Amino acid sequence: MTLFVILYVWQNIEIVKIEMECQSLSERKKQLADDNDRLRYDIERYRRMDVVEAYARKKGMRQMQIGDFDVMTVHENDVRK
Repeated sequence: MTLFVILYVWQNIEIVKIEMECQSLSERKKQLADDNDRLRYDIERYRRMDVVEAYARKKGMRQMQIGDFDVMTVHENDVRK
């Protein structure tokens, strides 16, 4: 009889442990989903051109001007083998 009581109490303790772990994992899942949503929002926000331009200006960059680049043409005959 004592063995059955011990097994019954042990079973209930294990059930409580599993329920607590399940609750903890559910909270972690919600936290990860919230973090994922925030990161997706940040990605979409940084895709907007006005945000990119403002960031570039803040870092000291400017728009390209005509004199900022050179065009070089290469003819097939000019390539050395």
